[in-house]
Amino acid sequence: MNNKPKTKLLTISLLCCGRPDTTERCLKSLMPIREAIDSELQVIDTGCDKETRAVIEKYADEIFEFTWVKDFAAARNFQLDQANGKMFLYIDDDEFFLDVRNILDFFKNDDVEKYNLGGYYQRNYLDYDGKEYQDFEVIRMCKVTPETHFEGKVHEYIMPIEGNTIIMDAAAGHFGYIYETIEDNIKHSMRNLPLLKEMAEEQPDNLRWPYQIAQEYRAIHYDKDYRDICKEGYEKACAVEDNEHLRYRGSFICGLAEANFNLDDHDKVVEIYEKEAAKPDVMEMPLANLAMKAAGIYCQRKQDKECKQACEYYLKICNEIGDDKGMQFLQGGLFINDTFNQSNRNMIYCYLMVLGMRENDFSVLTHYYRKVKWNTEIVRISRGFVVTLLQKASEYGKKKEISAVLNKFFTNGGFRNLMEDEIDDVAYELTEQELKNLKAAYSGTQGEKELGLFLDIRLIERQLKDVEDVTDYGAATDILDRYSKLAIEWQKVHDSWLREESDEVILAKTTLLGNGLEQFLELADTDRVTSLNCFKNLFDVRWQMNGFLVKFSKLYSDRVKVLMAKEKDTAKFEEMYKLEEALLQQIADLDAAGKSDEAVATYTQLVEIIRSTYGVDSLHV
Repeated sequence: MNNKPKTKLLTISLLCCGRPDTTERCLKSLMPIREAIDSELQVIDTGCDKETRAVIEKYADEIFEFTWVKDFAAARNFQLDQANGKMFLYIDDDEFFLDVRNILDFFKNDDVEKYNLGGYYQRNYLDYDGKEYQDFEVIRMCKVTPETHFEGKVHEYIMPIEGNTIIMDAAAGHFGYIYETIEDNIKHSMRNLPLLKEMAEEQPDNLRWPYQIAQEYRAIHYDKDYRDICKEGYEKACAVEDNEHLRYRGSFICGLAEANFNLDDHDKVVEIYEKEAAKPDVMEMPLANLAMKAAGIYCQRKQDKECKQACEYYLKICNEIGDDKGMQFLQGGLFINDTFNQSNRNMIYCYLMVLGMRENDFSVLTHYYRKVKWNTEIVRISRGFVVTLLQKASEYGKKKEISAVLNKFFTNGGFRNLMEDEIDDVAYELTEQELKNLKAAYSGTQGEKELGLFLDIRLIERQLKDVEDVTDYGAATDILDRYSKLAIEWQKVHDSWLREESDEVILAKTTLLGNGLEQFLELADTDRVTSLNCFKNLFDVRWQMNGFLVKFSKLYSDRVKVLMAKEKDTAKFEEMYKLEEALLQQIADLDAAGKSDEAVATYTQLVEIIRSTYGVDSLHV
């Protein structure tokens, strides 16, 4: 209980357990607040080493020591009891404010003491580059009164929860949920779960604890446990009619749907959505979240009517509250907060574009592709959309609506690579005309040159697929030489743009085959041993080329035998070569005269003679 006279407007405080790097970054980010506001900075040392303690002493106005008792609320209450400020703001030592201008504006406002509670956005990074993240509202500020206190051994929270609340437009970066290994992730959750289960037993009617337990199961992908706790929590939340339980309902039902989706029980996801859509007992934002999940399943199942209805509901609610952070805070929660983020909006746009293309209505494609934020650092789109777009491109060829969207895939290397991978997956089964249509669709786009080369290579692979026998060595080597040159040129174009300097240069399998063919063709008639070894390594580089390479390898093997025979005894070889020419002419004459049986018999005899002498069927290789 804090009954101290208040000598400051604000106490800024953090618990510190011994992470010098993150602690200093955190403390540095607090300095603009400390310097601009009538405030103090207090640090609670819960077991720091000397290095961390030295960091704290550079920044803190006061340092207090607290013996850790595996109870975050106890530590926070000790922290709160030291405060001399009318208002109390706390932050974790592995967080750091990115921009404090809104916080400064708030504390400079005369109305600051009208707010009992407040918070900011915890920006949980999903990668160490900080390119992808999720923002969650966290309550981290309160007015200091004798009644103010914390509850909860873990995932502690401020009580009493009453009065005016503000979420300041400020984000604190947090890399703490990125783990080097799955084991580290599980270890973290297994530390929290026993404490959370203790709290759930002590306070069986407090839905906060199953809610937090669900989050831990979700984080470590224990999807059956995640499903079960969400189902139990949802049923409890439905038993009471008040705003708090209504909010929990939404989180639990969305968690239940997500867990079932992760368990591949898509029928259950659809069942949950359709039940809620028919008679909602949750608010609009969680229902929009369910609609989003169901829309993807409907789209995949080609239930186009149902998909369109789900997408339209999602967009209706998105238009109403998608940019209203206050309303999202009231309706959201751990499993709902990302409902209207750009990635999920993009998915809905993708589903609708797929529906339009299925009906050959390309105005829908034009309308929604412009809504996708193509130029942001992380862009997520539906694979089904990419597949459908390429299908239509292979069907229609050069069509301005399709080409305009294909052009967007050249805004970053990841998109370009995705598109080429998808083409590669289906190219072998497409007809030559469909591949030519695909090439035409890229005409006029930024990727015209690269995709032109890429599709010329796929065309060669498709043409060689139908070759039954390879008998013309010159023609065969010509096409392999063309394949090699196209592959090497494509790789040069591919690497010349949409690539960061730090990116590792990785040769595509097509290029590896092209390089191998180039080496083989250079050595084929001069260093047969090396060329044969080189050729053996070409199999399975591109499985699409294996059939032709097998046939060509027999032809080349015969050619080597013929050349070796010629070198060993040139006179004998020339005699046999001329004999074969004469007999082939005789066979042609017999066939022309209608003496097919005699022609076949003569040819069979010729082959037997050559095979027994040289081990090949013909010297004309």
